[in-house]
Amino acid sequence: GTIPSEVGMLSELKYLRISESNVHGTIPSEVGKLSQLMSLELSSNNMHGTLPTEVGNLSKLKIIALSFNNIEGTVPSEVGMLSQLQHLLIDRNNIAGTLPTEIGMLSKLANLVLYRNNIEGTVPSEVGMLSQLQRIWLDINNIAGTIPTEVGNLSMLSKLNLQSNLITGPIPTEIGMMSNILHLILINNTLTGTIPSGMMSNLQSLHLSHNRLSNSMLHLGKATSSLQYLNISNNILTSFPFGKNGFKELETLDLTQNVIREDAFMVMDGLSSIKDLLLSNNLIYGSIPNRIRSLARMEKLHLDNNRLIGTIPDDVLSLVRLRELKLSHNRQERQCFPWVSKCGGKIYQGGDLCCDGDNGEKVCTDQLGVDRWGLLNVCLTPGLHGTIPAGFTNTPYLRVLDLSSTLLIGNIPPEIGVLSRLEVLNLTNTTLTGSIPSSLGALTDAVVLVRGNDMIRGQNK
Repeated sequence: GTIPSEVGMLSELKYLRISESNVHGTIPSEVGKLSQLMSLELSSNNMHGTLPTEVGNLSKLKIIALSFNNIEGTVPSEVGMLSQLQHLLIDRNNIAGTLPTEIGMLSKLANLVLYRNNIEGTVPSEVGMLSQLQRIWLDINNIAGTIPTEVGNLSMLSKLNLQSNLITGPIPTEIGMMSNILHLILINNTLTGTIPSGMMSNLQSLHLSHNRLSNSMLHLGKATSSLQYLNISNNILTSFPFGKNGFKELETLDLTQNVIREDAFMVMDGLSSIKDLLLSNNLIYGSIPNRIRSLARMEKLHLDNNRLIGTIPDDVLSLVRLRELKLSHNRQERQCFPWVSKCGGKIYQGGDLCCDGDNGEKVCTDQLGVDRWGLLNVCLTPGLHGTIPAGFTNTPYLRVLDLSSTLLIGNIPPEIGVLSRLEVLNLTNTTLTGSIPSSLGALTDAVVLVRGNDMIRGQNK
């Protein structure tokens, strides 16, 4: 049904709560006559029209909850007259226009929740006057401009979500003063610069993926004792403070799709609580260190599309909780260099070897990727070499094993067949030999890919 205009005659009504009741129609302007009303809750219905300006007359109103409707129009400036309002919840509607500056007059507001609308303009600086504000959810709108520095005045704020807007510029340094903020979500904007220092003392999750952050994050290695989730994927970071021992509580670190150049040995340092280490599509180089076995809580290890060399250490298979292991696309094209001018000219006695590339970068490989070409040249084929380790009986929870596009040799270990939870086994484009073990026939729920290995003798699983 609908809300009749006669509702305005209920002069003593304090609570108008008709959520999840398939109510349609509009909010009658007569609601503004309910002088005693403290709560207007009409969420999860089929209401349309606008929020009437007469709502501004409700001097005792504490809650406006209109989530999950089809409310249109703007947030009326008259809302600023609601001196007792604590919760403004109009998410998942069709609200458009800009946020009124009068919103700064809501001195008791604790929750400002307007996500999934069509709001435009900027975040008004007057938001910084809301001293009781605890949550700002303005994500998935069309808000542009920069984050106002006045947000740093919100000492009670615990969650700030501006995800999926059109926000530009740097994250204000004033946010670093917000000692109570627990969750900062700024995904999918066009933010630049770096992360303000000093804001890590109580922060639990930091979501910054899909921006344009590029500057140094070295200060993140300090005072990050409470941080559990850190996602700065899909930016243009060139460095990260691995090995600073400041991430002792960190469980998820996602730096996928950046241009981070770091030795894999350092990547594994200082992450004693890590569960998901997601570093795909970077410039991580060097060998996977044996000390990876110390990361006993690891569940997801993504190091695909990097510049790893060496072999896969058996220590990886000591991670009994491991669910996903992605090491694919760690191979580079064979390059040849003048031995004296580019590779040092000293007698090569085995181990890793680096030569100077044409672009000024070092090209390195382990001993398995070194071969001489003539008397005065050396050729390097960097990538993951060696055989697939055979201790998969230690990783019973493994669901994804992707070793494709590497330089692995030898046979496919038959022990892989005991991985009853395996969903994807990708061994395409390697240099493996032998035959497909009959034990893989037990992987009835897995997608097994081995194409591109000319030396493997095929058997149907």
